[in-house]
Amino acid sequence: MFVVKKLSKNGVWNVVSLIDQNGSFRGEAKFDSKQDALDYLLAYKQRTKTRENVKVFSE
Repeated sequence: MFVVKKLSKNGVWNVVSLIDQNGSFRGEAKFDSKQDALDYLLAYKQRTKTRENVKVFSE
């Protein structure tokens, strides 16, 4: 399982929200393949236009 997380202001890695194409919340951003997680990571960064530290972790 692969999880997309971002670094919070207090130095803790938290799982980001999984938001579908319609903008609906679907829970945590957890994926079965690393490629799916990386694809969502890119989409997440584009959608949020964040400069925060966001990475894919294996669980």
